[in-house]
Amino acid sequence: MRCLLACFLLLTAACGGAREAAPVASADSSRPWARPGDVIDSILPMAEYQRRFREGLVEVTALEGGADSPDALARGFLAAVSARDTAALRQMVLTRAEFAWLLFPDHRYSEPPYELDPAIFWLQVTSESGKGLERVLQRYGGAPLTLQRLECSADTLQMLRGPTTLLGPCTVRYRTADSTISRRLFGSVIARNGRVKFVSYANEF
Repeated sequence: MRCLLACFLLLTAACGGAREAAPVASADSSRPWARPGDVIDSILPMAEYQRRFREGLVEVTALEGGADSPDALARGFLAAVSARDTAALRQMVLTRAEFAWLLFPDHRYSEPPYELDPAIFWLQVTSESGKGLERVLQRYGGAPLTLQRLECSADTLQMLRGPTTLLGPCTVRYRTADSTISRRLFGSVIARNGRVKFVSYANEF
């Protein structure tokens, strides 16, 4: 029986602050990515979890779609939200195959003491991403949005090896028709070989 993670780092990077009732500090300063109560009891070897997760997918070696810089990605995101262009938004976010081959194998949760089933991890990512995108479209779909500035922290905790890196949390400063706002509109950004995409659309709405 596996005790699942209440909220993993990819989503807390986007959901911190307004959406959490109270921040939870790590009980172990040597493992700041961990949260109190995180216990993962792996039944199968990680290689088998990954084989099952990849079954039916075509292997990928590079990110497709997205943009060539975080700023360009954020501008594209705002334009797509303003136009309610869900097809464009799908091209900017990580696919299951990209998660399977480009992110998860080098992620901290693929190795002891975590060894989280990638199917569970992916379910958590997509669930929060879908809810976040729905909220931002409800709030800003059809409204004019202009990027003023993007600020992203380098995430040095999640990825154990390169060439894939993560950025986040990211704060977007943007202008609407009548105001300028700073907010976390999306989750972490994945970067690999000069290409960037969103890992998730989880946000603080």
